[in-house]
Amino acid sequence: MTDTNTLEESPNNSHDWLLIALLFALVLPLRLWLIHNTEVTARDSIGYVRYALQFEKQGWKEALTSNHQHPGYPLLVCLVSVPVRAIEGATTPENMALCTQLVNLVASLVLLVPMYWLGRQFFDRVVSFFGALLFQYLPVSGQHLSDGISEPVYLLLTVTALLHMVQALRDRTIAQGALCGLFTGLAYLTRPEGALVIGAFAIVLTTMQIVPSWRCPWQHFLTCGAAAALSAAAVGSIYVLTTGQLTNKPAAREMSGMTTAAEQRDQPPQQLFAATVPKTGPEGLRLVRCAWAIGAELNQGLHYFASIPAVLGLFIWFPTLRQQPGFWGLLAYQGIVAAILMRLAMIAGYVSDRHVMILVLLACYLAVAGVWETSKLILQRVRSNDAAPDDVAAATPWLLSTSLWFGVMFAIVVAIGLPKTTQRLHGNRAGNHAAGLWLADHLKTGDHVEDDHAWSHFFSGLLLLEGAEPVVPAGVTPTCYVVTTRSRDPIIDASRQDGVLGSEAKVVYTWPENVAVESARVVVYAQPRDRKKHPWRLASP
Repeated sequence: MTDTNTLEESPNNSHDWLLIALLFALVLPLRLWLIHNTEVTARDSIGYVRYALQFEKQGWKEALTSNHQHPGYPLLVCLVSVPVRAIEGATTPENMALCTQLVNLVASLVLLVPMYWLGRQFFDRVVSFFGALLFQYLPVSGQHLSDGISEPVYLLLTVTALLHMVQALRDRTIAQGALCGLFTGLAYLTRPEGALVIGAFAIVLTTMQIVPSWRCPWQHFLTCGAAAALSAAAVGSIYVLTTGQLTNKPAAREMSGMTTAAEQRDQPPQQLFAATVPKTGPEGLRLVRCAWAIGAELNQGLHYFASIPAVLGLFIWFPTLRQQPGFWGLLAYQGIVAAILMRLAMIAGYVSDRHVMILVLLACYLAVAGVWETSKLILQRVRSNDAAPDDVAAATPWLLSTSLWFGVMFAIVVAIGLPKTTQRLHGNRAGNHAAGLWLADHLKTGDHVEDDHAWSHFFSGLLLLEGAEPVVPAGVTPTCYVVTTRSRDPIIDASRQDGVLGSEAKVVYTWPENVAVESARVVVYAQPRDRKKHPWRLASP
């Protein structure tokens, strides 16, 4: 590994592009495996499917104003679904769920390109290549990159924006500034926190004018900064002008103090895979708990074993990295993200593993650098202890190769997490999936599904009919199916059924099948549909 402050080769060096092609070849089988081994996509993906279909049913403005999420990812799902549905000849829950994953299949593969080149701004090919590979194979990020969520597209756009930010801080050109702003705006259209890149860029660009060795002519400073700000504003204004606000996301609005009492009551449920933070206690103690929660999620994202090499890599490489403006840009960005997460943890009481994915991504470079430095330290210890005599070293020089031991250690880190990385996506939701397929076979016109976990309702096909009031023949009372997912906690079970099950409710399906209701994981009840809660129209005689 070479200590490099700048790229040694041309940005279009053929060796680099061959390594990127090799990354594609190594990552594509994992992505295809996970798509093939998916029980259900993430629960959030059901909302994205609904959002995507609304672009066709309602139009652009109504779809944006009626949804909390930003439109970038669901719009891509909508576009990909057009040829997929045309090939199958119908819109089904299965092909729409597949579309959410196909978008992310492409996004996760394309992410390899800016992630590799971002690493090349600071490190050699070894760190850039294996850093990009490590992120794809870590359990948390590896699974999320194949799921039906917005993170892969968001990471692709954000990392591309960070790459151009680093280059703009180095060169102070209009082109790089404009590209930084462009991809920042696109990241913002996917998630509101995408706008944070332009904040970090502005802070470091301005600070550089104070440092004599980094100062540039004011003309370059102003034109580069203006290009970034204007291009980001031009793209981001698409959402702002349509909705009349910076974001519809409840968490972001609550952190900025924009939520109403009604919005606070309608907050979405707490994330399942998250570190919780008690909202009680002195503020100082809560801040410590929030910092600990963020650190715990970051440690989990690195699958624990990569955390120590990441700290070692930062310690060893900091004297070199600190000489580059781009490094301070990334550090400022991470500091802003950490501050936002602290605020989120203080208000919402949790930090999700998905919230720290961008921090994990940037830490992967340092983790690989740390593994390399560790392999060098091991060989130095071996040589100092005369563990390898000269005749043995001459016969087997590869045993004293840093590359060999680096490869072994990197393979161990990946292999430790591989069972979790490759496990079936949401395999524990097989019961919800089976209940949805059962409902799809038994639903009649006018029937309704109440589902506490959304998957059964989705696979029943009723999501595709939302917005249309059913027409039912006179004298016929449709059925309301209530799907409950059993919990080990009887109090939670009771709360899920409270106000939903009526006196006429009867058990019609359990999963696993042919087991007692008390032992079932998923239970489906049937009762008459309440016309006041869920109205329907009578068919004309």
